[in-house]
Amino acid sequence: MDRKTFMKNIYSKYWIRAREKEYKVFTFDEYLFNFISSNVKKNSEILDVAIGTGYPYGSFFEKNGYKVYGVDIAPILIEKCKNLNPNINCQVGDAENLKYPDNFFSFTYCFNSTSYFANLSKTIEEMIRVTTPNGLIIFDIKNRNNHKISENYNKMLLAKTSIFRKFTRYLKNILKIIFRKGMSDWTNVIYEVPIYPEMIYQHLETLKIKEYKVLVKLKGVDKPIIKTEKCSLKDYSKITFILRK
Repeated sequence: MDRKTFMKNIYSKYWIRAREKEYKVFTFDEYLFNFISSNVKKNSEILDVAIGTGYPYGSFFEKNGYKVYGVDIAPILIEKCKNLNPNINCQVGDAENLKYPDNFFSFTYCFNSTSYFANLSKTIEEMIRVTTPNGLIIFDIKNRNNHKISENYNKMLLAKTSIFRKFTRYLKNILKIIFRKGMSDWTNVIYEVPIYPEMIYQHLETLKIKEYKVLVKLKGVDKPIIKTEKCSLKDYSKITFILRK
């Protein structure tokens, strides 16, 4: 089973339950709401890549005067999104092959999802392609240079390969089923892969994208920090890229 099939048919069933319980709007999200609202005109057509159920970004922008489109690989999430947000134009689709024309959206974004994509470089290219000249593109990554992120990823790798870890994982799956808590996962798919920011820098240079900012946030500090230097940024678990096409 590949990552796309896993996200489409397995992880989505867990996420549709967990998202509403675990997902919250934080101060950083509110900063992005305000930043985007100040830089993208109301009534603009905007695209939410990996929209999920529409919460919190798609629903926020739809309620605040934007024409929101959304795409997600999982039919169950799109169905839920349509039920919750009938005014959002959403559809099942692959982020690596967006079914929209060139230069269509004033703003394209993807939050909390890029580590699930099999080919993030292709997704970034598609997000740029469907955005109008001088349009805004925002996405975030889990920073693989960060010690905690890297440590968690290595634990996941071990859990999928080591015989002892496999046994432990299977035991945890049984407990999750009994207590109905969390997602049981019997596959060997490494479905969540953090990304080195250096790879993003290099790819943006290849695409000749020169105007962009990097937002980071320290724990305990409400306002994000703008970084312009191209470095590993290992102190930050999540990095948000803001591009102008």
